[in-house]
Amino acid sequence: MNRNRWIVGLVILAVFLILIVTGSASLSLLRKWNSRGAQVHAREPLPSLRYCSSEQNRPCILSFTVDARENMVVNVLTDRAASPDFYLKIGQAESESIYQCQKVQGFSTSFYCTGEKMPLGDVLQFRIVSKKADLTLAEGSFPIIGMAVATPEVYATPTFIPAFNHRPK
Repeated sequence: MNRNRWIVGLVILAVFLILIVTGSASLSLLRKWNSRGAQVHAREPLPSLRYCSSEQNRPCILSFTVDARENMVVNVLTDRAASPDFYLKIGQAESESIYQCQKVQGFSTSFYCTGEKMPLGDVLQFRIVSKKADLTLAEGSFPIIGMAVATPEVYATPTFIPAFNHRPK
């Protein structure tokens, strides 16, 4: 009889331990589920926009130049071949400028965006925005650390220089 009590006691103890373990696991899953919040229309975090580097994170800003008309040209690399269905917004203090983007011919992931010239050294807010849905696709804040200036093209016409040692016969 004493042996049966021990067996019943061990079975009850095992069932009790199983209930405790499954209950605590269920409770931790419930907490994790509730902490995630609503998932309807959830989006991944925005990719950060920064200068291009050897890490090859894209989209990224390759360079800044000033064209002959004193407009700033921003060269952007994207992560996949796309049409220029985006534009660039650059914010400074309380104002924002829009830069229209075009694909660089011969390069499927390279674009250039043209707009107002910005000052060097100021920390600016950069955003790549979808034209269709007007949604921000990538954003980042950083200063323009340098800008290439376009040089005017100089064309020389060929000139005839007579040979001094050559005399007609």
